[in-house]
Amino acid sequence: MARPQQYQSAAAKQAAYRARQTATTVLVDRDAFDRLHQRLESLQSEMAEAARRGDPLAGRCRAASIDTMLDKLIAAFQASDSGGCDATPQRAATKRSIRKK
Repeated sequence: MARPQQYQSAAAKQAAYRARQTATTVLVDRDAFDRLHQRLESLQSEMAEAARRGDPLAGRCRAASIDTMLDKLIAAFQASDSGGCDATPQRAATKRSIRKK
């Protein structure tokens, strides 16, 4: 016994394929994507250099893949009490306000 047809025609099959493709694919600006990729690669190389110089955070977050490195950085900032990247501007603003007085 033959399997029942899932699509009535080749056009219906193609339309279903295009609908699935649209649901799972995102269009991006190639230049913006390339710039983001370059920035991530630069971050990875700077992290590796900082780890070689002995930076403890860079040493803990160093990884072969950018995805793993980002996951480690996120986990490190979530685990720290320093407030992550927001801590530096707040301290700098406090120092500036003290100097002005």
